Amino acid sequence: MSATQLPIMLGAPMWGHASWKPDFFPAKTPSKEYLSLYARYYSSVEGNMTFYAEPSIEKIVDWSQKVEAPFKFCFKVPRFITHELGLIKGLQAFDRFTTTLKPLTEQNKLGRLMLQLPPHFSFQQLNGLRLLLEQYAATLPLAVEVRHNDFYNKGQSEQLLNRLLIEHEVDRVMMDTRPVHSDKVDKTDPAYAAIKDAQLKKPKFPVHILATGHNPIVRYVGRMVLKDNVEFIKSWLPYFKQWLTEGKQPYLFIHTANNVGIHDLAELWLTLLTETLGYRPFKKRIVLNAGIEQSVQQTSLF
Repeated sequence: MSATQLPIMLGAPMWGHASWKPDFFPAKTPSKEYLSLYARYYSSVEGNMTFYAEPSIEKIVDWSQKVEAPFKFCFKVPRFITHELGLIKGLQAFDRFTTTLKPLTEQNKLGRLMLQLPPHFSFQQLNGLRLLLEQYAATLPLAVEVRHNDFYNKGQSEQLLNRLLIEHEVDRVMMDTRPVHSDKVDKTDPAYAAIKDAQLKKPKFPVHILATGHNPIVRYVGRMVLKDNVEFIKSWLPYFKQWLTEGKQPYLFIHTANNVGIHDLAELWLTLLTETLGYRPFKKRIVLNAGIEQSVQQTSLF
């Protein structure tokens, strides 16, 4: 891969799932080995576990030791800070959390620290985000995900948010839930419950595509049938090409309703990106057996 053929960062919302055995992990793989095996194939992970519980520094050290450069963790700030305390009252807790992450920052293994703000975080609270960015954006690789209508109206409130993020070179997380919300399955389908649960929990906002920092972050929640994702993915391809041409390095995190078919979907993304870019923007192979690889190749014909 030449200097002009920049790679993307690719990951899943977790580094282990029991259903990934035996196609991705060997059948008898213990959970303590999930991360080190996962990191052989992906270059990043969306660390949702820190959103629900703050890890100990010992746990952070353990995770760090299980991966090698250029792997990057993209952890979420605990919801205790973003959702319960709020950004202004939570600054001290945020500082404590970032101290816990020092084993990662010192080894350059922290990709982006993601602030997933709650649905009630509106334009009226934007000053809290401003204060946090002024204090930390220069020294921490931050990203922000908003979930309030104020920031999806293309009006002044959204424009001011985007300007704030651009000013501090902080990436705005772009979450594409169009695929999962358009998924329709029969009640007899084994995936029915997972799809309905995802449709209930995942936000439903328009996709506003804008790179406010150096590392655009796309969280893609795909449809269960692989080929049904093709047209959704194609809508993203020109933007990935533009970002890479500009020297940016985007992060792509692949989700599905039950997260079983993530690896197939990752290879579909890479197949379509390769066709668009003229080179494969990720050197590792995600699909491990010929049957799955053939299935991914066939979807590029649709």
